[in-house]
Amino acid sequence: MPHPRLLASILVLALAGCDGGMEDPLRPDSGVPPGTDGGGGGGSDGGGPPTGDTTYYGHVRPILVENCTMCHQPTGIAPFALQTYEEASEVGERMAEITAARIMPPFLADNSGECQTFSNHRGLTDAEIATIGRWVEQGMLEGDPSTPAPTPSELPSLGTADLTLEMPDTYAIMQGMDDDYRCFVIETGTTADTYVTGYEVHPGNTQRVHHVIVYNPTSDAAAREARNLDATEGAVGDGYQCFGGPRVDAAPMVLWAPGAGATLFPRGTGVQLAAGRAQVVQIHYNNLVRGAPTDDRTRVDLRTASSASPAYIVPLAHTGIVLPPRMASVTQTTSQSLSVLPVPVRAHGMFPHMHTLGRQLRVERTGSSDECLIDVPRWDFNWQLAYWFTRPITIQPSDTVSITCTYNTMSRDDTVRWGDGTQDEMCLNFFYLTL
Repeated sequence: MPHPRLLASILVLALAGCDGGMEDPLRPDSGVPPGTDGGGGGGSDGGGPPTGDTTYYGHVRPILVENCTMCHQPTGIAPFALQTYEEASEVGERMAEITAARIMPPFLADNSGECQTFSNHRGLTDAEIATIGRWVEQGMLEGDPSTPAPTPSELPSLGTADLTLEMPDTYAIMQGMDDDYRCFVIETGTTADTYVTGYEVHPGNTQRVHHVIVYNPTSDAAAREARNLDATEGAVGDGYQCFGGPRVDAAPMVLWAPGAGATLFPRGTGVQLAAGRAQVVQIHYNNLVRGAPTDDRTRVDLRTASSASPAYIVPLAHTGIVLPPRMASVTQTTSQSLSVLPVPVRAHGMFPHMHTLGRQLRVERTGSSDECLIDVPRWDFNWQLAYWFTRPITIQPSDTVSITCTYNTMSRDDTVRWGDGTQDEMCLNFFYLTL
C-alpha cells in the first residue's frame, strides 16, 4: 500500500503537472460508464417470481447460468459446482439464504441508490432472489430436463492487447497454508510513457487464483524496492510474500476477481505508466480447493494509449486507527478538507480496502453537496473490487471527505494499528480522479 499521505496534498502535486505530457488531453465523457467487471445486473426491477410451480429447469437454471456458474463449476474457484439439478438442490436452502442476504454474487458496495449506483454492479434482481426462494419453499422441483439449456452470457473481452504483464516463470504455489499472497515484479519493457485505458486478467490456475491486483509504483525508487524484495525472498522471479499490499509505495491499477471480464476505464481517461517502470502483481491463491493444480502463470492484458486525460488513483486513509482487542464493534473516522484544491475534480470510481477484521466502510463528502460516496455494509477481504459510478461525481475545493471504518477485534488479544501485515489493519479508499 502507498505510504500514508493526505488526499488533498497528493492532488495538488498531481495537478501541478496535470497536462500529463499532452498538448490537448482528451476529456472523459461524463455520460459513458466504464466497462463492466462482468456478471449480471442488479436492483429491484424484473417483476415478481413466477406463478404456479417454480422448477429448476424452467426458472432456476437460467439464473444460475447467467450469474453463478462461471465460478461454480468443476474448474472454477468456487468450492462446489452448480451446473446440475443435483448440485443445485443439494445446497438449495443455503443458496436461498445467501442470495437473499445479497452475499452472492459478490458485490460489496450498496447499489440500492441510497448511497450510489455503480455501472459494473453484478447481483441478482429482487425477482430472481424471490424465484430461488420460492423454488426452495416448494420443495426444489426438478421440472422438465428436456428444457433447452440457456446460453451463458460471454464476459466482455479486451481483444488484442497492447501490452501484456506475464509472470516470469511458472510459480509453485506455497502449500501448508490456507492462503498464499504473492507479489510478482514484472518488467514492462516500455521505452516511452503510456496510458493504461483497460485490462483483462487471464488466471493461469482458475481453481486457485482468487484475486489479482496490479500495483503501479509511484516512482522508480519504489519499483527498485519491489525488485529488492523479490531478490531477497527465494529465486528472482518467484516474487515475495505480501498480504495487505505490495509493501512498496504503489497504487492499485487493476483489480480483478473471478467471474470478471475485461474492464475499460472511463472513456478518454487512463493511468500513466512510466517508461520502463516495473509493475507489482499481487495474486491471492486459495489453497482450500482440493485436487487442483498447484502451479500458476497468470497474465494481465492491458489496453494502452499514447495520450489520455490523466487519471490519478489517490488514497484517503485513516492511518491513525487504534483498535482495542476483544471488541465486537469498534469504529474509526477521519476527514480531510479539500480547500487547497485549485479546481474541481471528478471521481469516476472507488477502490475500498481493509483487512480481515474489517466489517463496514463508508466514504462521505460534505460541502457543495452532502452525500454518501460509497457504503460497504458487509466488508469481505476475499473480494477486493473496483466500483465505478454510473455517472462521475464532481468534487469541489469547498468539500470535505471522510472515511469511516468498523471492525470486530474479538479474535485479538493486543491492540491493532495500521500496517501491511496480517496482524495489522487498514482504513483506506482509493479514488479514480480526473480533472
